[in-house]
Amino acid sequence: MTGHGVALSKTAKLSPGRLVALRILIAARESGRYARELAADACASASLDSRDAAFARRLALGVTGCSGCLDDALNSVLDDPRSLTADVRDALRIGAYELLYLGTSPQVAVSQAVELARMCAHGAAGLANAVLRRVAEGTVSFLAAEDVSEQHRVMVSCARRAGLPTWLVRRIVDSLGEERAQAMFACQLEPAPIAVQVNPLRSEAVEDALAADGARSLELPGAYAVDRVSELVRSNAFAHADAVASDYHAQLIAAAVTREGSCLEIGAGRGTKTFMVLAHAERRNLDHEHVALDLYEGKCQANAQRIECSGLGEIFTAAGDATDLDACLAAYDEQLGRTALFDTVFVDAPCSGTGTMRRHGEIPWRLTPQECDRDLPELQLELLREAACRVGAGGQLIYATCSVLRAENSHVVTQFLGSPEGEGFAPMPLSDALAAAGPAYSGAAEDIAAHEIPIGTFQSYPHQGGFDGHFCARFVRV
Repeated sequence: MTGHGVALSKTAKLSPGRLVALRILIAARESGRYARELAADACASASLDSRDAAFARRLALGVTGCSGCLDDALNSVLDDPRSLTADVRDALRIGAYELLYLGTSPQVAVSQAVELARMCAHGAAGLANAVLRRVAEGTVSFLAAEDVSEQHRVMVSCARRAGLPTWLVRRIVDSLGEERAQAMFACQLEPAPIAVQVNPLRSEAVEDALAADGARSLELPGAYAVDRVSELVRSNAFAHADAVASDYHAQLIAAAVTREGSCLEIGAGRGTKTFMVLAHAERRNLDHEHVALDLYEGKCQANAQRIECSGLGEIFTAAGDATDLDACLAAYDEQLGRTALFDTVFVDAPCSGTGTMRRHGEIPWRLTPQECDRDLPELQLELLREAACRVGAGGQLIYATCSVLRAENSHVVTQFLGSPEGEGFAPMPLSDALAAAGPAYSGAAEDIAAHEIPIGTFQSYPHQGGFDGHFCARFVRV
């Protein structure tokens, strides 16, 4: 059902994948949730086979990621863009996405989207047919930005081909350089690869599910690339904390964070990296004490519940604003009887997420220039400076984002090192942290080193190896 009570029932003319994609888009818009979060349940409830489920996800996530560009294409041929209901617009977006980005034949793309529109609103089929035929006729000129002044045409065309806002494309080009940015844009519309990290206490329990999902071992212990996660989901591997899904580059960072002693994790969220740090501590038989902090109490509770379920040990969770660690850690400090200093402080900073846009298509259309240029970098620097005060003698401070923007990464590092709080720290290669973990981690250390720049900061990009864009800097108190 849509929010207007219109039943989206299967028809003989309409492919099930497209129908479910529309359901996902409508549900995401009405609930405010991410399309990716809704896709698995929507495909399962419709009993789609693996091929149709993959197509439904591709459409739903692709439309979400390109939504602004799709609206530009539709609005350019509509007499009154405001005349479309939200459901009909979602149906037309699917048709436009197939025409502009999947290369579906116009006959198929238009006819299928017309059927979707017909179910969304009485009388919408005729409008859908006329609009999408005009989009089909203008596909080449729209992607080439022939409607834009010559001065801005190259940048707008680049943005439209990548399905991204023009202002964001400009910032990515400024940060990466033309050649590297173009390579990143070229893979922007491709599905992101999937990786998982296995609970070392439950490895045997997930062997069959991993094999069924096409798992291939990666260089990092416990890390696997998988073709899908359907069997892992069906077997409740994630629900029982037998494994977590996490991008491989994020897994490398979590492994590098892991060391003997105490760790304060800032921005722990629901605890995916918490799980992975504890998993590697278990593999390496380390004496590890973990404090996980997040702004939201609900996420702290979810983290604690998963770790308890995993059997990997105990954690102390704290909810609060990490720009004031004395307030956040008051209960922990009182328990210790002193102000806690940690062997490792890990700042998994709130960021633009521009390295993960293939997975989270909502990101580019929710971001604003002010957030990327000022708000986020200012917050990140404040968090890093505050975190530095909790690093003990000889301890390490690790700063990570899933951004590719210089303003959030190297610029924040430079400002931190020039601040009073950063004076006592020296940058160190992230790969050294894994190299010290022993032979089992040597391949993973090499994977990190492949993405390090001379001063040792880690920066990966989606077009290099396929996994997401992540940044990580490691500092040691000297």
